[in-house]
Amino acid sequence: MKLTLLILLLANLCSTAAASDRPNFLIWVADDQYLKSVGCYGGNPEHTPNIDKLASEGMRFTRAYSTASVCTPARSALYTGMHAIKNGAHPNHSGLKKGVLSMPNVMRQLGYKTGLVGKEGVHKIPTRPTDLFTWDVRILHTKTTIQGAEYNEKAAKKHRVMDYQKIETFISDTTQPFCLFVASSLPHSPELSASENGLTGYEANNWTTDLQVGRYLEMLERAGKKDDTVIVFVSDNGSNTPRSKYTLFEPGVHVPMIVTWPGHVEANSMSHALVDFTDVLPTLIDIGGGEPDRDMDGRSLRPLMMGREVVVHTDIFLSFTCLGVKGVKEPYPIRGVVTQNYKLIQYLNPDILPPKGSVKTKSPEYLLFNLENDPDETTNLATDEQYQSVMKDMIARLNRWKKQVGDQGMKTELEALEMFPRELGDQD
Repeated sequence: MKLTLLILLLANLCSTAAASDRPNFLIWVADDQYLKSVGCYGGNPEHTPNIDKLASEGMRFTRAYSTASVCTPARSALYTGMHAIKNGAHPNHSGLKKGVLSMPNVMRQLGYKTGLVGKEGVHKIPTRPTDLFTWDVRILHTKTTIQGAEYNEKAAKKHRVMDYQKIETFISDTTQPFCLFVASSLPHSPELSASENGLTGYEANNWTTDLQVGRYLEMLERAGKKDDTVIVFVSDNGSNTPRSKYTLFEPGVHVPMIVTWPGHVEANSMSHALVDFTDVLPTLIDIGGGEPDRDMDGRSLRPLMMGREVVVHTDIFLSFTCLGVKGVKEPYPIRGVVTQNYKLIQYLNPDILPPKGSVKTKSPEYLLFNLENDPDETTNLATDEQYQSVMKDMIARLNRWKKQVGDQGMKTELEALEMFPRELGDQD
């Protein structure tokens, strides 16, 4: 009996030691927080002090991209390390293909306890069962309405207080390292009538988002786990403002990304490397002691986080479809590629008006921008004779990527419409 107890004790000590060698992971995703609303990215620092504190303690990525400009496909890239066209969750409110590896299942195999706070964003659809997308713990928000959201039913239903008691219990568990994915409902609309500090509208939403981030930092401190936790902070896409959400212009896809890991990532550091959402899961796997799957499109950011000057991507690929967005019945597919200096946007159905968003005019098939000289994307160079060699190169890059991920353009869109006939086109 004593020998058995000794063996169990030694096994437990070994397990605890192994767990302590690997950090925890906190992936914090804001909803519709545009880049320049964050203080360290040029916004008002009084509105985002906690997010700015994260940046001062870790690495701020200046060229981070969401691979899509709407919720489901963007989050699916975070979950799978794959572009949405490849993992199956290309339309909004759709789901992953059967057999696609995802964050909760991969990290569980590495010995992590996985948890999700808030909305998944990627749906489990009866007509398309997903077998590898299951969290150990799912923590829903409470029924208490966030201050400032009481003024109408829609706001009160969407913006609810997180269940911090259950979250703190999850974080405080010492039996194994954790991987916690937090999906805030903010600063997405509806806008709050007033925040605790008196702000209104989007600014109130943004400040309250930051307040939530601060609560998590406090919980990590109380649990004594802040120094042993890798924090990844991102926004899923831009806000519903001009040339932002529902487009592939910079305000829609160029997003904040901050990573902290005390003792490993240099405080107040920056990376200007091209990175995107497909890189997040490979990074977690790499740091967590695993080997990223070869089918993943992303690459580990660990070398960058360690201060090495490496090229992760020479180009970033973007996609968007209006399918799955409320009120949209007709495909409006957009594809794009970003390099160090240029961006190419292709409209696959340019003959119709954009069915959603602030852009209300038809676009030519191609838009080409020199991001170095024209960061606001005001001058289309697609037909400029001086840039035809650039056009040829960018189109070739985009076509190679389409082939790699199985993107067949309008055929891919119509297949998605056929696959999700009831789920698409009737939700926000």
